Amino acid sequence: MLDQLLDTMPLFQRLADASRSELVNALRPIRLQQGEQLFSLGDSAEELFIVVSGKVKLTRSSKQHQPLLTTPRRGGRPMIRPTRESLLWLFGPGDMFGELSIFDQGTRSTTATAMIDSELLTISASQMHDLMTRHHDVTAAMLHQLAHRLRRANDSMSGLVLSDVPGRLAFVLLNLADSFGQSTPRGIDVRHDLTQTELAQMVGASRETVNKVLTDFKARRWIEVHPNSILIKDLDRLRSRID
Repeated sequence: MLDQLLDTMPLFQRLADASRSELVNALRPIRLQQGEQLFSLGDSAEELFIVVSGKVKLTRSSKQHQPLLTTPRRGGRPMIRPTRESLLWLFGPGDMFGELSIFDQGTRSTTATAMIDSELLTISASQMHDLMTRHHDVTAAMLHQLAHRLRRANDSMSGLVLSDVPGRLAFVLLNLADSFGQSTPRGIDVRHDLTQTELAQMVGASRETVNKVLTDFKARRWIEVHPNSILIKDLDRLRSRID
């Protein structure tokens, strides 16, 4: 089953048999319970990770990158700025993250948390460096992975920055469908395991606004909304909303 999962990953598809075997043997398993943090912002970045099962979210909260105190009004007390959290990405089986640590062993810029019980594989930066030194196909595969990540980041920036809230929500739903969607006779069943608050964090809007847009999409019969999942009934209409 693990071999089948790795076969779907571009990193392993590009390796010679000897390189792939050595890389697989260097991986070690990690188990996370729902809600357990894998790493936090500021932790040393020394490993990359592959999701075998479950889901892992990357988040960053306002308290991690800006002061909590705002300037007080005259004669008043300093006001505490409310903490906001952004959900930057959701990883599922076959996804790899943390690969920047292989090239730049700095500190983590996000917090990684298991959405549900999850199994991962990890390898240290030092082990990966050794493999890349001895196997040039591993180096080429890692560079391809970084290029793919950069392209995805650019697409996300365009989809989220240049659209209104309905467009951003449509963009997020389509990305979730690509990662977690399963075709059914009624449409694409997307089991995302996100609350509406977490969905709003991905969109960059309030939960109330996202709820209104979901209700509108539902009224247009583009989607059905279920707890922790969405059924996309009209993919073309949803895609047209971000064009």
